Amino acid sequence: MLKLGKLPTTLLGLFFLYLLSYMAARVTIFHAVENYTGIEGKSKPRQDYITKRDHPTGEGWEYRIFFPAIQAEERIINFFHNLQI
Repeated sequence: MLKLGKLPTTLLGLFFLYLLSYMAARVTIFHAVENYTGIEGKSKPRQDYITKRDHPTGEGWEYRIFFPAIQAEERIINFFHNLQI
């Protein structure tokens, strides 16, 4: 029989290990690219996306492993950049 006592702790530990790995990869492997369309203030909001240095978006095994974290970061960044006050 499987004991569920250690399962939440193990999953939480794996989640934090994944986030720590993403933070290390974000500093060393990935960088943000800003994309503006048209004249500022008179066009669509800006879009930031994260890509591997010197490669197109979506290329490389690192990008595929950290894709959920990259999507979450892009959504957070775009939300705050496009916030209308």
